[in-house]
Amino acid sequence: MHGHRMHSKRARVARRMMMKRRMGMMAAMGRGPWADDEHGDSWGPTPEEKLRWLEEYQRDLEQETADVASRIADLKAKLETTSNA
Repeated sequence: MHGHRMHSKRARVARRMMMKRRMGMMAAMGRGPWADDEHGDSWGPTPEEKLRWLEEYQRDLEQETADVASRIADLKAKLETTSNA
């Protein structure tokens, strides 16, 4: 039961991170409620904030890629261990 609660907590954290990432990306790309209005005026995040969000998003993606690669390596090692037993 404890594992299920941990999984649920991790899932909630992951969903929050994804939503934050999505909102930051929308802002950085000039979409969503921060898009330029019909006069070309932007009332949303500054270019510096957009850059910070994009760089943070890139770091998150790189970390996620590393996590996936690690998980793949773990599963391959486990498969080799069970197939050699």
